[in-house]
Amino acid sequence: MELALCLPETLFGSASVHPQASWVRAEYDEWIGRPGASSRAAVEQCLHILPHAPAERVLDVALLLSLFGGLDDLLEVDPHTELAAYFASLRTGHASTESKPELEVLARGMRRARHALGPHLFAQLLFGVEQWANSMAPTDSGWDDLDSYLQLRRPDFGFDAIRVMIDHGADVDLSELRASPFLEELLTTCYEHALFVNDLFSYRKETQAGEGKNAVSVLIATQGMTPQAAVDVVCERITSAERNFAALADREAHRHTAEYVHCWRHVLAGNLAWSMTTPRYNGVQHPAASSLPTHMVLHPERTEYRYRCG
Repeated sequence: MELALCLPETLFGSASVHPQASWVRAEYDEWIGRPGASSRAAVEQCLHILPHAPAERVLDVALLLSLFGGLDDLLEVDPHTELAAYFASLRTGHASTESKPELEVLARGMRRARHALGPHLFAQLLFGVEQWANSMAPTDSGWDDLDSYLQLRRPDFGFDAIRVMIDHGADVDLSELRASPFLEELLTTCYEHALFVNDLFSYRKETQAGEGKNAVSVLIATQGMTPQAAVDVVCERITSAERNFAALADREAHRHTAEYVHCWRHVLAGNLAWSMTTPRYNGVQHPAASSLPTHMVLHPERTEYRYRCG
């Protein structure tokens, strides 16, 4: 299946890879031990989304993202596992993983996070990760349209935990401004951009797996759209999010929030560039591209991209 893509170029030009990528990868591999495909994807994503952060903080965030892989493994083995007691003990720093070896990466990541983030950010991280883990449990709830899908996906996308990781990577203290309408609008815009980009580029993979938790699939199922029409809507939502982001960046004058907006610009651009290259979505590793694709061709085992000539 070939699908035309109409993607905005506004943020993509900011994409780059961290200059100390080799060091981060080596330190990450040494810390993790035997990294699997999901954790490899985590470190590569961090090298794209935090290209200007201190290398040690990029490593922190990569290791934190690896705990999502640990929870994914646990929930895949036992979707009905009870995590409440584990998280309760984790708050005190005495979580046991003896009966659940899949939790070891999570436990080690959380121990490091407690030290790296400090008590304030760590409490926020723990809340976001617990919210994400609980939202992964089997449920009968669904969505009637794209807006309800967007609302329901925020917890199981893990955005609130990801936001804490970006705060740590940016090293910007926004404690006094956390409740501001500006920050809420900014984070909502960033969430929508990140979700729609991930859903667009992971559509082949999730379709092959029979997974309906994807914006393209939701539009096909709830609105009766063709795949091309659904992709057009998702591209339009990405474009709208980029316009909103640009407008927010233009009007914000506070020094700390301006730095934060700048960091998120690179996060969104990096997530877009990483999504186009990662084997996690594409089935194969694609080389970095200097422009956005005009088409994606969905094969059973891989996604192929086509670019404008010249």
